[in-house]
Amino acid sequence: MIRCRLHHLESRCRQRGYTLGEVRACIVAQDGDEITVDETHAAYPRKPKPGLGDMVAVGLSAAGITKERVSKMLGKPCGCAKRQAKLNDLGRRLGIG
Repeated sequence: MIRCRLHHLESRCRQRGYTLGEVRACIVAQDGDEITVDETHAAYPRKPKPGLGDMVAVGLSAAGITKERVSKMLGKPCGCAKRQAKLNDLGRRLGIG
């Protein structure tokens, strides 16, 4: 069990791609802004969900298009990580990933 403030759990959820509503079931007690969270509960945000950019990167890698190959072909850094992060952000705003 973890005791923390509600805004700390909200922050953890955002970092890992969850909403507070998705993990509310792991809150076992609340006293004002102080909460007790069961981190062994299935609803606890364990690791980040893959985002839209992550899904695109996996798909491109499966087709043989990797960051390393693109950078080698361009002769400079490809900027793939930055694009992937932007797609992840866009996907979160659209509710994808």
